[in-house]
Amino acid sequence: MNIHSKEGLIFIAQIDHLTGECIGQVIDLFYQAGASNVQVVPTITKKNRPAYMFFIDCRPKFADAVERIIAQELGSGGWHCINTTHRYQCNEIIQKTIVVEHGMQSFLFTAEGKRFEYGSVRPEHENVAVLKQKVRDNFDMSISYYELYHAVMSVLRGQGDENETPVIRI
Repeated sequence: MNIHSKEGLIFIAQIDHLTGECIGQVIDLFYQAGASNVQVVPTITKKNRPAYMFFIDCRPKFADAVERIIAQELGSGGWHCINTTHRYQCNEIIQKTIVVEHGMQSFLFTAEGKRFEYGSVRPEHENVAVLKQKVRDNFDMSISYYELYHAVMSVLRGQGDENETPVIRI
């Protein structure tokens, strides 16, 4: 198996003094600062207080920016920083032009995803979100992210006739 490595950091911060609205707005700030992944887990702390555990994964070059947000936006007086080795499979970006149909209307869309070294395929989140909005704009209807995600996954996996442009019927 061909597994690759890169150095990383995981910051862990426990926050028990902010509301959910405050917690939610800071997630995007971490991504803007260079975080690769941000996870927020609800917890119960001492004295049965509700709290949140932040797990912020980033490359070492983004550490200062991430720590500024922990201190300024979360108002934390202390946190943990753990050196890690991120293990991963290489992947390739794949794209496939599709036709999205509803009744007599249709539009072309470029579906995007990743194919990992060992064959698994997954659509890119932002690409599916854009498709969801295009369906709303073009057909004046809403379809669940879940349905579109799985339709795009089928297309990217190559299910169907390879000589024809795949069609997603809504």
